[in-house]
Amino acid sequence: MKELANRLAMQHLVNAYAQETGQATLLEKYQQNSTQISFSQGLTLLSISLDHLKGQVLVPLSYVSLVGRHRIAALPNIWIKGHLHSFSSVTLASLLLEELLQNTVRTLDSASLLERWIQSREALAHFLNERKHDFNQMRGVEQNFIETEQSLICGHSMHPAPKSRTGFIHDDWKKYSPETKAKVQLNFWLVSSEYVAEDSALMQSECIASDTPSNHSSKSSQQTTYLEISEQLKTELQQVLSEGELKLFAQYPNYKLVPLHPWQARYLQSQTWFKALKQQDHLIDLGELGWQLSPTTSVRTLASFDAPWQFKPSLSVMVTNSVRVNLEKEGHRGVMTYKLWHSPLGQQILQQCPSLKALNDPAWMSLKIDGQLINESLCIFREQPFHSTQQITCIASLCEDHLTQPINRFNALFQHIEKDQGIQQASKGQKSEIALSWFQRFLEISLDPMMCLYHRYGMAFESHQQNVLVELEHGMPKHLWLRDNQGFYYIEELAHDILVAFPELSDKAHAVGTQAFVDERFSYYFFGNTLFGIINAIGVTGYITEQRLIHALQEKLKSLLLEYPESTLLHGLLYKDTLPYKGNLLTRLYELDELTAPVSEQSVYIQLANPLQIQHQDVAYA
Repeated sequence: MKELANRLAMQHLVNAYAQETGQATLLEKYQQNSTQISFSQGLTLLSISLDHLKGQVLVPLSYVSLVGRHRIAALPNIWIKGHLHSFSSVTLASLLLEELLQNTVRTLDSASLLERWIQSREALAHFLNERKHDFNQMRGVEQNFIETEQSLICGHSMHPAPKSRTGFIHDDWKKYSPETKAKVQLNFWLVSSEYVAEDSALMQSECIASDTPSNHSSKSSQQTTYLEISEQLKTELQQVLSEGELKLFAQYPNYKLVPLHPWQARYLQSQTWFKALKQQDHLIDLGELGWQLSPTTSVRTLASFDAPWQFKPSLSVMVTNSVRVNLEKEGHRGVMTYKLWHSPLGQQILQQCPSLKALNDPAWMSLKIDGQLINESLCIFREQPFHSTQQITCIASLCEDHLTQPINRFNALFQHIEKDQGIQQASKGQKSEIALSWFQRFLEISLDPMMCLYHRYGMAFESHQQNVLVELEHGMPKHLWLRDNQGFYYIEELAHDILVAFPELSDKAHAVGTQAFVDERFSYYFFGNTLFGIINAIGVTGYITEQRLIHALQEKLKSLLLEYPESTLLHGLLYKDTLPYKGNLLTRLYELDELTAPVSEQSVYIQLANPLQIQHQDVAYA
């Protein structure tokens, strides 16, 4: 598995480097000399200049993409003065990062990034070994929500270190990782109520009946009250506790129950405030209790089909680009967004967009000491609407390759659709139509409603592959689920009705952005990340070319521009020379934290050639 992990880890780094620097060229077979052809075995070579060595990194490609992610066939070699040289993967990574420094800011140090790349590679080797018997099942047709959440083995295909988790040590990798099919219990603290802050949009309707003597009928008026999430949690947890645990609860009837990730509970025990609260008997550590929960793709979010919620606790571990500590504004954002969806305006929106569903975060709780929230203890409660027979899949795992074969889950889905249609042996044309039909159906359930929300209501989402879930029925897209309130945006110039009704979205949730800012983010997250990822993954199947799918997307965008002719977003997607992309390699090189840095400095954005650009502007744009 070490060799496979080396190749996959190098594929991540090479793709991120080639995309973000623009310092790569393709050498077709006819452009290669005899030595290079012998090395490439007739495949296309990706050439990256190493100016400081006066050489090139040559990477044989088994699949060449128009939208980003290439598949590499073997580890690169370095071409210097007419000769090929083989180096270890760590040396190759080090040389590429040194070249990156030479071309950016020489005062930076790539040691941290190299360390994370090595850590990610080692984690990948561990996960591959853990799941080696599941490779076929992970790319099969029938998969439920938790199965797909735990089958993202390689991770973000355009990130240099997608499996880096700075803070995990020793057994943490196995105990707390989705890739190892881990199951954990939350660690619960009973805490004196004055040290707990919480908010919830979960409602309880109380019917107050009033008799009408004249006709002996009754009328009911409803008063809505919001339930404290701590009380709901205590009620739900008591149903799965032992008699001894219930007795301990009874000793502290006025204390609130605070849930933490078990890693985080261990981490927080060293804090001065923890020791003080425990010594004063204001905090009782109950240990790990309750439901058996599965880590999902984000690592810290935990889910079970048996639990009433998914739990998103803070985790002081740097996962890819950020230390995953929840912030108060994210808690408020989730509560307000839940209230929005359940308001008359929200219900109106959902009726207009029946294929779109939101996985809401309606409540949160945290410790509060001396008037300050302890963000490291903040836990967000997420809805858990799924059951084990639903075919809910994360787009990121749907798009990930089979780990040892040149196929992915789309191959299995398309073959399943062929059987459903009674096709015994599909022709090339039939295969192409099946793939095109799947993609067009996905655009109908996703792009159509999101453009409605964007232009008519000023709502947008950080809808990258990990945050987008597709519900499948008979292999075809049925519903689109959006999760993670951290990436919900309300457009300053377009969301007037929503912001009047819910002003807290601006002053407490900090979820409002300018149209120019949201255009940039949405262009990257849904188009550059999610749709281009799907185009790439379907292209890998061989059923249809990426170019045909790009053309289908262009046609869809042109029809939407007719519907929304003033759209700066659609105009940019169709007519600009470049599109914004998040540079994960550069973001890591500059050591930016996407959760704590100011919005304008959260990550590095670059401009890349726009594969959607059309030559003639058919729609007038003002």
